[in-house]
Amino acid sequence: MFYKRISLYFLFLCGFSFVAQATHLKGGEITVKRVSDKTLTFEFTLTTYTENNRANVEQNAVNFCFGDGSSILSAKRSAGYPINLGNGTMKNVYKIQYTYPAASLFYKVSVAVPNRNDGVLNITRSVDVPFYVETIFSINAGLGLNSTPVLLNPAVDLTAVVGQPFIHNSNAVDAEGDSLAYRLSVSRTGAELTCDPAGRGLIAPNFKQPNEVSATPSSFTINAKTGDLVWRSPQEVGMYNCAFIVEEWRNGVKISETVRDMQIEVKDLDNRGPILTVPADVCVQAGTRINQLITAIDQVSKTGRVDPITITSTGNVYAIDTTYAVKPPNATFTSAPRQTSLNAVGTFNWQTDCVHIRKEDYDVFFKAEDFPPVTNSGVSNLVDSKIWKIRVLAPAVKNVTATAGIGTQIVLRWTSYACSLPNASLILYRKQGACDAVTNASCTTGMTQTGYTELARLPITATTYTDNAIVKNTNYSYVLVVAFTNSKGVDDFSPMSNAACYLIASASPIMTNVSVLKTSTTAGENLVRWTRPVKLDTLQYPGPYSYQLMRAVGTGAFGAIGSPISASIRTAVNDTSYTDAGLNTTALTYRYRTDFYYTLNGVRTLLEAPTPASNVRLSSQVAIASVKLAWSATVPWTNEFRTHRVYRETPRGSGNFNRIADVPVTTAASFKYIDTGVDSYGADGTFTISMKTDSSYCYYVETLGSYGAGLPAMELINKSQIICGIPQSDLFPCPPSLQVYTVDCASLDAKADCSFTSFTNQLNWTPTVSGVCDPDIVSYKIYYAKDSSSPYTLLATTSTLNFSHILQNSYRGCYYVTAVSALGKESTPSTKICVENCASFDLPNLFSPNGDGLNDTFKPMRCPRFVTNVNAKIVDRNGQLIYQYSGPLAGFGWNGTNSNGVQMAASSYFYTCDVVFDLFDKTAQTKSLKGWVELVR
Repeated sequence: MFYKRISLYFLFLCGFSFVAQATHLKGGEITVKRVSDKTLTFEFTLTTYTENNRANVEQNAVNFCFGDGSSILSAKRSAGYPINLGNGTMKNVYKIQYTYPAASLFYKVSVAVPNRNDGVLNITRSVDVPFYVETIFSINAGLGLNSTPVLLNPAVDLTAVVGQPFIHNSNAVDAEGDSLAYRLSVSRTGAELTCDPAGRGLIAPNFKQPNEVSATPSSFTINAKTGDLVWRSPQEVGMYNCAFIVEEWRNGVKISETVRDMQIEVKDLDNRGPILTVPADVCVQAGTRINQLITAIDQVSKTGRVDPITITSTGNVYAIDTTYAVKPPNATFTSAPRQTSLNAVGTFNWQTDCVHIRKEDYDVFFKAEDFPPVTNSGVSNLVDSKIWKIRVLAPAVKNVTATAGIGTQIVLRWTSYACSLPNASLILYRKQGACDAVTNASCTTGMTQTGYTELARLPITATTYTDNAIVKNTNYSYVLVVAFTNSKGVDDFSPMSNAACYLIASASPIMTNVSVLKTSTTAGENLVRWTRPVKLDTLQYPGPYSYQLMRAVGTGAFGAIGSPISASIRTAVNDTSYTDAGLNTTALTYRYRTDFYYTLNGVRTLLEAPTPASNVRLSSQVAIASVKLAWSATVPWTNEFRTHRVYRETPRGSGNFNRIADVPVTTAASFKYIDTGVDSYGADGTFTISMKTDSSYCYYVETLGSYGAGLPAMELINKSQIICGIPQSDLFPCPPSLQVYTVDCASLDAKADCSFTSFTNQLNWTPTVSGVCDPDIVSYKIYYAKDSSSPYTLLATTSTLNFSHILQNSYRGCYYVTAVSALGKESTPSTKICVENCASFDLPNLFSPNGDGLNDTFKPMRCPRFVTNVNAKIVDRNGQLIYQYSGPLAGFGWNGTNSNGVQMAASSYFYTCDVVFDLFDKTAQTKSLKGWVELVR
């Protein structure tokens, strides 16, 4: 008995000693890297951060579970010993390779290690709780040799001070440049020696977030974009555990989750952490050298002490390894350790290059750490850290110039593009109008300036382009953008190049005005004005000179108006005008040009015709308690990015018009105004009115325009015709015009395999635009009924002009469509259209039930369709019943035997067959067949 007591006591002591030594885990995570494109072989790396004690030294191996039902596998520590990171923390790395049997949407790899440190305040009996981390990742061919993010900043920033903010950033980087996001999680635990899912990934006992332990409020958050884990601010001394997840996303799909679990120790110290300053996040074009100072200061401690500071930096912009680091040239960071000056400094330097172009930011991590005197017992190093985001864009095309070519050509040239990018091409944009410089806003790519339209797509190797589609006396601006496929396989663009602008002046007159003087259906008048030629070489083109005014109605052909007009080219005579009368300015648009003639050997000779100009055309649209106005003009000058004027007749019927609004416009699409009765222009008096639904209100507008650089500066004011509109009390859109396209019955008859896998009715419609309907349609509703007598139900809502309705086993159905306006008003139904099935049922006159698999059964031929029921009888020559069937089509078919299973002799047999079809038309729902069939053996 005494011996047994001694033995038990000895075991107790041994057990106590083991527990005391086995507590060492501070934090860690698992990273995953695919190592073969031929097999599903992956390398798994567990990195742990631990106390420097015997238990850690003896933790030579850990057990991995791979989430596919396989057994547990052991991995030894790399190099056989831990690495001292300072600050009381050791780093341990365990690697193992494993090949999965098949791809999967996700696998979960996990490791459990005994044990966490004792006395953790937010986990009950933490000393008995195994440390546990997991990583979830996808396996599919589209991901290639993907790696999960690696966390470059070790979990060593583990000391916090009561009342001071604590920050930790894992500096996660991804080898493939995938997007990363962060979220808080919970500390978990699991059984070390089993892969049973029921015993792994369990929430640690009574786990709370660190800020939930103390009664004094504090916040504990992680920034979803930067990964900054911030505790603002700890209130109670002690050890805490926390966990967060790094999500990896590619093209909008999450492909991995990596958990870091870590320990934070809160102390009450005579120390205040440093303050780190990094530059603002930046976007640069590849080829730019980045050279920036990073600074830090130490805060004065409670006893007035300022400590030395070391600034360090990590990130995959540095030459860390071949998997995660960017391709050279790599960045460098230089900073002296333990700087004692007021401002500690470091220099970041990176010569960016084409190989660094990617859609995602580069996260460069900086950390400032103070170093209190080692003689001050109880004082620990404190840190401040920040992420600096750098995005490297594809460079813009450089040195775009525009010069005159032959005749009316403009020749563009630019420097050969510096980068070789996947599927790269050049997009050339052009704008007519003022010559304005383009500005690339920070981090924006592609064409962002208004007024430009795509002119051409060119090979990336091109360095010149000739534009032949030129109108004289018009400024043309050109901008180039590079289109390419980025690292995510998505279309991407460079920033815009500089803008090159050019104008080819004309020797002909310049049109300046086409302004409506009088609105009438028969007696309308337009004022037409033009300048003398400003670039005329009188020696090459001698006089006498004359003008011939030409007019076209709408887009029709030009014809001469009246006789030639003698032209003076003296400087004192700048403009010539003409009033064109007897027009229908109420309903028609007129275009004008002035042909210029000189005298060649006594013959009147056309020099050239200027670009024509049209009158301003104003339209009105009814609206609720208001009138909507819109206007346009086709002119060689620009009316864009100006202020136009709106006039309303005041009082109604007086013929007097009051200026009610100045409308700032951009592109031609913005030439609009809604009159609600408010007069916002007060210089000629304010006449705000209440719009009445039983009254008509009349308007005209004035456009203001000008030619660009290279031509005389002129403000060109032109007036539209007068138009009237009546406000409405309520306004609905018009019903759309519906068409339904369904299957071609003839094509079904030609099918020999009877494989009906799709029953689709295609609905297309066009909006109906009318002066009495609201044209501002935002969506359409599609309604369906199984037949014309059944109630219609809402099938779908869409903003497009088409819809495909896929049915289960039939084409049959009825449809209508309605339009819905921006005001939420729904139109009346469109025309209702019903779709009928293509029914078919035919029987053969011969079959051979000999078991060869060909025509062994008497059954319908040529793909019976839409049959709901079959009633059939077959008799022999004596009228004896041989076969009878009543039921669905699938069960019908005679195999050549009688009701007792006896094979019938080769002969002729007679049948009657009544078929019921799934059709609207009741007169066609049934079909009766009578005939004979020859049984051949």
